[in-house]
Amino acid sequence: MKTYLKGRLALLYAFLLTYLALSSLVRLILFVWAKPNIPFSIIATAKTFATGLFYDFGTALFFGAIYAVYVWLLPTKLIGTLLDRIVTITIFSLTLFVTLFAFMAEFTFWEEFSTRFNFIAVDYLIYTYEVVENINESYPIPLIVIVLVVAVISVLFFYKKLGVLSNVFVSKQHFLARTIGVLPLFAISFIYVFFVKSKDAEWSNNIYENELSKNGVYSFFAAFRSNELDYNTFYATLPEKQAYQVIKKELLQANENYTVNEVDNIKRHVVGTAANHPNIVMVVIESFSADFLAKFGNQQNITPTYDSLANESIFFNNIYATGTRTVRGMEALTLCVPPTPGNSIVRRPNNENIFSVATILKKKNYDLKFIYGGDGYFDNMNSFFGGQGFDIVDRDRGNPLSDNVKHIGIP
Repeated sequence: MKTYLKGRLALLYAFLLTYLALSSLVRLILFVWAKPNIPFSIIATAKTFATGLFYDFGTALFFGAIYAVYVWLLPTKLIGTLLDRIVTITIFSLTLFVTLFAFMAEFTFWEEFSTRFNFIAVDYLIYTYEVVENINESYPIPLIVIVLVVAVISVLFFYKKLGVLSNVFVSKQHFLARTIGVLPLFAISFIYVFFVKSKDAEWSNNIYENELSKNGVYSFFAAFRSNELDYNTFYATLPEKQAYQVIKKELLQANENYTVNEVDNIKRHVVGTAANHPNIVMVVIESFSADFLAKFGNQQNITPTYDSLANESIFFNNIYATGTRTVRGMEALTLCVPPTPGNSIVRRPNNENIFSVATILKKKNYDLKFIYGGDGYFDNMNSFFGGQGFDIVDRDRGNPLSDNVKHIGIP
């Protein structure tokens, strides 16, 4: 061990060992937390921690990659200089800070979802502003930052006591010696990137054992690459036959009858009445809870205009959210589909001309407009709604009130 904590690569090896120790501690805490949901088995427990350690090692290599490249390529004559000391301490401190923050975030994520980081965490990273605002409201961010900074300084002080830092700056290892030290690490990292999948850790029928066998950061980047979320794991489901029985019972109206007896076929014959072509305005509002509306018992008169619209319109009082983000609501309201695992259809490529509300309204000769108060490039809305046949009206595109339109369909 002392051999690895000497020489130019001493700090890199020390970081790898520190990461493995801390990640194992995080896994142990989460294991104790989830223990009521895990059947007792010494073999399964050993496999959980052994598999987890395997993924931890790959993640540690990824975290240490920037510093590894630096110590490898820095000319020997610059080793130990003021520049070397500043760059080394900066890279290491930032790497350790991010590492410790990720470990802390794992506990809050586990508390809410009982899993390691997944595509939900990817969504959180993409929408940084909203997430930071929510975190500021829920957690003492300045205190957390101070604690993490103190932890980083403490680790550096510990390494100094061990002599690791002095060895890094004193050792004048030549390029060839450093190459021999880092190339095996780069080779192993290459194997992890291209051949080791996060799903390979799912060896058990128990979801908690599978999640504990993973590494949170490794799972995060795996979710980012795959752009998927396992539907059956994170959404409540019914057997397909039972689901169709429920939907066929709820779907059928008084003027309809099913044309075929197949369980999974909902084709219906509708006995129509005189056609009616009202103006259709679909208002979609961010973070607008039913608790705000008088229709659902609110007595504070928060939304008088919206309440008046509810009294004069077709009002649906049994509609529920289909996902965790607004883009999922737009997807559901336009396409009438539940959320698909991974990214919303609104934000996926090749999403033009899908059968949607627009398809029906165009057949009825409605003039379709998508009206948004901000920039419709956000969440790919302009591309999606334009691809369904809507004319785009956003912050930079026209005034819909100036148009002489007889019938308007607006999502």
